[in-house]
Amino acid sequence: MAKQSPSGDQVQSVRVRIAGDEYNIRGIGGPEYIKELAQIVDSYLAPVVQRYPNLSRNRASILAMMNMAHDLQVQKRENRELMELVSEIEK
Repeated sequence: MAKQSPSGDQVQSVRVRIAGDEYNIRGIGGPEYIKELAQIVDSYLAPVVQRYPNLSRNRASILAMMNMAHDLQVQKRENRELMELVSEIEK
């Protein structure tokens, strides 16, 4: 049975594979959502691990997070530009 989080949402436990390793992830949002997040993480980490096989998992994770942070910043900038365009059109 799933436990309740402080917000009342059910905490799910899901087995996922990231960069070849299996993890038991507990989180809110349902099994499919947790699997989706794990696939996103894998899409960033697996290529780094594959390209630099002798790099420690910790350092590979940092490089993967830097790539993810870069993509997030690009998306934020694009979103801001789109919101400015919408604002101009609405004037």
